[in-house]
Amino acid sequence: MTDPTFDLRRQDVDPALLEAQREVNAVLAKMPHPDVRTPEGLAALRAGTAHNPGVPDLSPTERHVEGPAGPLRLRVFTPPEPRALLYRIHGGGWAAGAPEDDDLVNDRLARATGAIVVSPEYRLAPEATVPEQIEETVAVARRLARHAAAEFGTGRLLIGGISAGAHLAAATLLALRDAGDPAFGAFGGANLDCGIYDLGLSPSAAAATEDSLVLTRSWIDGLPDLALPRHTPEQRRAPQLSPALADLAGFPPTLLTVGDLDPLRDDAILLASRLRLAGRDARLEIWPKAPHAFTNMATPLGDLALDSAIAWINDLLEPPRTAPDPAAVVHRFVTEVVNGGDLDVVDELWHDDLAWHAGSAGDLHGLEAYKASLRAAIGDAFTGMHLTVHDTLVDGDTVVLRFTNSGTHTGPFLGVAATGRHASWFGIGIYTVRAGKIAEAWFGEDMLGLLRQLRANEHSLG
Repeated sequence: MTDPTFDLRRQDVDPALLEAQREVNAVLAKMPHPDVRTPEGLAALRAGTAHNPGVPDLSPTERHVEGPAGPLRLRVFTPPEPRALLYRIHGGGWAAGAPEDDDLVNDRLARATGAIVVSPEYRLAPEATVPEQIEETVAVARRLARHAAAEFGTGRLLIGGISAGAHLAAATLLALRDAGDPAFGAFGGANLDCGIYDLGLSPSAAAATEDSLVLTRSWIDGLPDLALPRHTPEQRRAPQLSPALADLAGFPPTLLTVGDLDPLRDDAILLASRLRLAGRDARLEIWPKAPHAFTNMATPLGDLALDSAIAWINDLLEPPRTAPDPAAVVHRFVTEVVNGGDLDVVDELWHDDLAWHAGSAGDLHGLEAYKASLRAAIGDAFTGMHLTVHDTLVDGDTVVLRFTNSGTHTGPFLGVAATGRHASWFGIGIYTVRAGKIAEAWFGEDMLGLLRQLRANEHSLG
């Protein structure tokens, strides 16, 4: 059976969108890839990432916080009614990029989820190494965890990023956890987009060529050389640098997004698989025909993947859905169905495959059979039916009621023709409630006492 939260390839994509993505890919195939290990190539990479056509709907603001090597700039998108804060780290292969590169995506995320999006500027390679960048992103995460409620009006925090930013986000969480910092527990979700999580190179990264879209083999080799100089492949696979190889205990719910044509596809598969093996909540989405960092390029599939991420964040931010208290479910049944006569509420309160055990009246199975029995008892045999609960006992998902039932006998009941008499009688009900609905019940009433009051068959009753 396919697990919808571990989707190895999205199958629900409109063929027209796939064709549109192929057309975009043909353009991306002509994208230049300068040698980033040279000053000229690095400058060209930085110039190439510094483009962001379009104007966001929200007006970003900026603030500065103290980092380990000096002030760090934060770019902030604040929606009208914030309900959380998303700490989202920009990409650029650790050597390029700035918060402004993600303005349109961050604006859309803020407006669609109600989350304040905070994007940090961190020092770039080769001026700073990956461990130093992690120190900076950790410093911002720690400050947000401690001061977000006071400074931004919300203490609900998420973390995320794209490409190298997704790597830094995952590494930040692990650094906080390994340091025993309470800030780790403040982040309730991670939205990781097209990240590299095995810096020793996953199979798909190692198989990349110069024809790979967006992220070529020369960049896969050259960018880590800038950001982790003098590190061997084995040293790059240290858990604090390669999140997919770390102990992932305690990691928050995670959405991993990646394109099927991204050389970092296997990084997402590896991290998602290891999160699952660690018992963590991980959703993996692999989008067909999508290249690296496609969600940041306003591509046809990028918009769709971003919609999916927005839905995931919104689901995560929904108030926890707790099942109603079992006694409340049973009491609502008594109030609205038995006493109120609203049989439509039965669909909300009883499971479709319910089992009803009514002693001499026999057993019933299924919602429709039970509703028919209720109609006969409440609507036909007695009018003005009222059940008064005297005692309630709750033991786990079992609810026991001691009650008095009463009503006017206006139709045939247990073979007795309508008498027009008012009667009241005692009873016991035992209900099993599962997932907020009644699944099974045992119901016993003092039928002898009821029949005496109806004066039916008086001779045999004594």
